[in-house]
Amino acid sequence: MPDIRSAWLYADSVSEQRQITLAALGSFENLVALAKDEIVHVRVRACQGRESGLTQCIQPIFSFELPNAGDPLFNGPYGYRAQYWQSPLDGLKANAALIAALTPKLLAVVDIDVEPQLAKINVCSSLRATSAKFWMQEIPSLLLSPTHDLNVKRWCDEAQQGIHLAQWGLSAPEVQKFEIKGALIDPYGNEVVPTRKIFRHFDIHHYGFS
Repeated sequence: MPDIRSAWLYADSVSEQRQITLAALGSFENLVALAKDEIVHVRVRACQGRESGLTQCIQPIFSFELPNAGDPLFNGPYGYRAQYWQSPLDGLKANAALIAALTPKLLAVVDIDVEPQLAKINVCSSLRATSAKFWMQEIPSLLLSPTHDLNVKRWCDEAQQGIHLAQWGLSAPEVQKFEIKGALIDPYGNEVVPTRKIFRHFDIHHYGFS
């Protein structure tokens, strides 16, 4: 496997100074530590499953900001997507490590008087489940008109084939707002994974987006 710094390349739209900043912390572990220290504006809401057969399931969705860690965590050569680029398994491990590090501050905002639906599930179990996931908050303009900021070969090759996920994966928006979505939990306490999300780790590996 090629060295991540030699393979994680940027287009001209990403300035040299920003590239330096994106790589400055030098490891995923350092990025997680920064995220844990600086996470702010944490909120939680309870959502019901939308797909057929999942409407009785509950999912906690946490939103928050990472003012300094966000950009390198999402777009840097040692960041979250770069872990999936290395391998789907590395991505899953990174996802679990990041969520575990942030969990205490996520749980601190859970208030069942405000979100009574959360009393129906074990929020800790939802966050520990395999299908819990971290991602940036959706940017509608990015989905409509993706920018080409990354020159990661695998994703470029897929984008040239017209794969929308890869076209989105080549974007590197300077994001600060993120979400952690816990697993969908059914009325019996079981994790339920929508079919289209089963292969999320492979999607990010192949395309850079999910």
